[in-house]
Amino acid sequence: MDIPNAIPPTPDFPTNFHVAVDVVALTINRGVLQVAVVQRHGAKSCIFSATDGYVREVDRTAHDYALPGGHVHWQNENLVDAALRELFEETAVEVSPNDLVQLGAYGDVGRDPRSGRTISIAFVAFHPSFSSPFAGSDAVSAKFMDVVDVLARPNGLEFDHERILRDAITRVRELMERTPIALKFCPDEFTLRELRSVYEVIFHHAYNPDANTNRYAERLRKYDAEVGGSPLDEAIGEFSRKFAPLAELNRLSSDRSTQRETAVLGKIEKLLTDEYRRSSSNRPTFKRDFDPANFARKAIAIDGFIEEIPGESRLSASGTGKPAQVYRRGKAKKLDPPLIVERKPGKPEKTLSK
Repeated sequence: MDIPNAIPPTPDFPTNFHVAVDVVALTINRGVLQVAVVQRHGAKSCIFSATDGYVREVDRTAHDYALPGGHVHWQNENLVDAALRELFEETAVEVSPNDLVQLGAYGDVGRDPRSGRTISIAFVAFHPSFSSPFAGSDAVSAKFMDVVDVLARPNGLEFDHERILRDAITRVRELMERTPIALKFCPDEFTLRELRSVYEVIFHHAYNPDANTNRYAERLRKYDAEVGGSPLDEAIGEFSRKFAPLAELNRLSSDRSTQRETAVLGKIEKLLTDEYRRSSSNRPTFKRDFDPANFARKAIAIDGFIEEIPGESRLSASGTGKPAQVYRRGKAKKLDPPLIVERKPGKPEKTLSK
């Protein structure tokens, strides 16, 4: 519905002054940080030039990506609704308003070489279970990519989207230190090792501004080239997208005649999951090695962060060693004191951690 008091553009507020939104959808997949990116329509890409600090239009290549986003409908749309709409239109990823955290406004002169001037309000969504993105009506293609791959040559992000992506990672790190957002990536019942693993991924120096992302990306690309990882992932993802609606429909059905079909679909779903895990089990991961005892002391000392489940423990994957205590999420909305993580330089060591 149109806003009753909305005033049409006038010479004092020209039509070529635009407000846009951009969304950084971050997740952890296979031990690395990933982000949803799109490839836009058109023959030209808007690429930052280090020579003069402006974004220039250049011939589009297959390596040009952008964050999901677009213009706000000035007549009747707020910023959050615009972000939700653009993310869904370009990637088919759905999130709730509560999943979005506003990063800030990006409005430097020269950030967009097209007609007029555009101010973008950026949001970040950090979630473990985004739907698999595929191109919507406003993009040629969309997918989740490893962050280090997006930031490494020959790939590149359009406009000032690299700056927005890096700011988003900084914001997520801050949220993980001061809120229980990391628990989204843990099962309902988890061990301290599982919780620590989330922090180890996000705070790895591969995602620091001074990191040599080309070196990290090369390791991932080499592995995928050797095992055919990307085509296999895409094939499994495509099959899963077609299969998921039918599986969900059968689960919701009360008709007994569907029970056999549901059982078969369940087996297929398990096979897909197992194959995906198997295909990526040896893929390089980027995780800092936190001291387990020190991390445990910090996490347990925060009132309401996690709660021990009495009498519950879990064996390690190898089945050896002392069983680990099992925890569940506490009631705290903020971490007090914060779980502060020491920052490390971004320059990689000679041997990358796996």
